[in-house]
Amino acid sequence: MNAIQSQLLSLTGKVFIGISGLSLTEEEANWLRSEKVGGVILFARNYESKAQLKALTDSIKAVRSELLISVDHEGGRVQRFREGFTQIPPMRTLGDAYDFDPDNALLEATEYGETIGRELQDVGVDFSYTPVCDLDFGLNSAIGDRAFHYDPYVVAKLTIALHKGLNRAGSVGIAKHFPGHGYVAADTHLETARDTRTLDELWQFDLIPFREIINAGIEGVMPSHIIYDAIDPDYSAVSSKKCMAFLREELDFQGVIISDDLDMKAADALGDVHDKVAACFNAGIDIVLLCNDFDAIRAYLA
Repeated sequence: MNAIQSQLLSLTGKVFIGISGLSLTEEEANWLRSEKVGGVILFARNYESKAQLKALTDSIKAVRSELLISVDHEGGRVQRFREGFTQIPPMRTLGDAYDFDPDNALLEATEYGETIGRELQDVGVDFSYTPVCDLDFGLNSAIGDRAFHYDPYVVAKLTIALHKGLNRAGSVGIAKHFPGHGYVAADTHLETARDTRTLDELWQFDLIPFREIINAGIEGVMPSHIIYDAIDPDYSAVSSKKCMAFLREELDFQGVIISDDLDMKAADALGDVHDKVAACFNAGIDIVLLCNDFDAIRAYLA
């Protein structure tokens, strides 16, 4: 167990929050002093240069050294920091490469993971929410080329290889979006989504990469905002006790469960920010993300 994994395990019941700009405001520094807060998630709005980013992460750690700093830095269109960083291509390029040269694609996946982990840690960012373990069914534009492949066994091999690279850099992986976001057409950033497939279909396809990467020791899992009728027809995965029990008991996951962003429209049905956070924690989520709605963060920490 590395230091970041150990810290994550100690943060059960905490929220990770977004901040507004290139440096901390006085109000945001006060937010970070709250015992409700376990860390920060950064976005492109928080990045101008490597020097600026390092100054920002140093200022966050100066408020409370135990805070963890995270980012979505998958590569492709989901890479928040660009200038001065290695441009990581969409993960589907690794899937395409695997079809022609599996060994080289796996090696390249590990190298990408090590590059992501090393370059983030160089500027004080502890980990990225990656890898994407979803399958590319050609149905969900929000996933699309973020997925490594449509074949679950290829996705499993490539995500495990990328995770190996993250570990080599001293970082951790967060497998997302459990139990699989690729099949539904809806974008949960904008609307509620429902997956009506049977449990057998989930086992035969979407759950394979999650099962394999959990067996390989992934440190974190991020559930989706999708309702899976076969597991729990009443609640989305992120707020479902049944889904969290399935993850813990059927897949034997012992690591940290981190919610997807509760500002996404698919979470609106849960109520206000207090209701959303409570629903996730009650379901068995360990850490909750509040990313972009600063009024909601302000209300939760008031």
